[in-house]
Parts: sequence; C-alpha cells; structure tokens
Amino acid sequence: MKFIRILSLVSFTLAATATFAQNKGAKPVAAPAPQQKLELVKVSSLNTIASNQEFQKNVQLVQQQRSLAVQLHSKLQNEQDEQKHVGLKKQLADLQAKLNENNKMMFKTYGFTLNRNYVLTVEKAHVHMWVTAEEAVAIKSRTSTDGKDEAKKDDGQKPSGLRGLFGGNKKK
Repeated sequence: MKFIRILSLVSFTLAATATFAQNKGAKPVAAPAPQQKLELVKVSSLNTIASNQEFQKNVQLVQQQRSLAVQLHSKLQNEQDEQKHVGLKKQLADLQAKLNENNKMMFKTYGFTLNRNYVLTVEKAHVHMWVTAEEAVAIKSRTSTDGKDEAKKDDGQKPSGLRGLFGGNKKK
C-alpha cells in the first residue's frame, strides 16, 4: 500500500508539473530561494470519490481557462485589424474576470490556486478489474456484507476476493 501511495504521489506530481508547464506564456511560479526551508502542508481533504472527481474537473476547468487566456493574449498582440483587436480585448477581459472568479472560488473551496504547485497524496485506493458475472458472484460471496474481507490471512479462514477464487493464500 505504501508503494502505491508513493507511486501515485510521484505520478500526480509529474502530471501536475507537466500540466502547469503546458501553459505557454503563463507566468512561472518563482523558485524558492535556496536558503528558504519549505514545508508541505495539507490544505484540503477530498473524502469521497465524487469530491475527488469534482476537484479534478474544477482544476481542469481553470487550467483550460488559463490556457485560453494565454492564447487570446497572443492573438491580441498579433492582431492588426482594429475592430478584431477591440473584440479580442473584450473577450480576454471577460475571460480573465471569469478565471479570477473561478480561481478565488477554488482557493476558498480547496485551498487551490493556479499560482502554486501542489502534491496530491492518495490515502485510500480501490483496485477494480473486469470479470465475468460468474466470477463476480464468486468473489462477492467470499466478502462480508459490509464490503470488508471476512478473513485475515493468519486466522485460518478462507481468504476473500480473488485469492479465495483462485486457490487461497500466497505461499510464504
């Protein structure tokens, strides 16, 4: 489990860094001075799958808005036609206002802002696999009604889940 948490942490950190780096023209976050000692602090907890999905959707939205703002700014600088220039300027101002509003809402809700880099730690994970209906019935019959395994490896009972379906405990 610890390995999965570390792997998830590393992969999310890399993904977040890559996503933030994709926004060309966006102001990069200033690197801390070498003498500064940084601390990692928890700013939010996402306690359900739905809240995690909502957070991911919201992060993606503000990142897309920022990327669009960068593109509009680039078009604005290259536009020669005065009417198109005025239209693009208004469009950019509206988008920036909406982006600022969404960024403030993300900060109030999750402690997240586009001006910082974040690390997402996975504290609980579920592993699912595709099985036939018969396999699903067999696996479910070996688990208790509350979804937890009914047996521990050392108490002599049959293991639940996949190990119980395919022959029991691993050899030591």
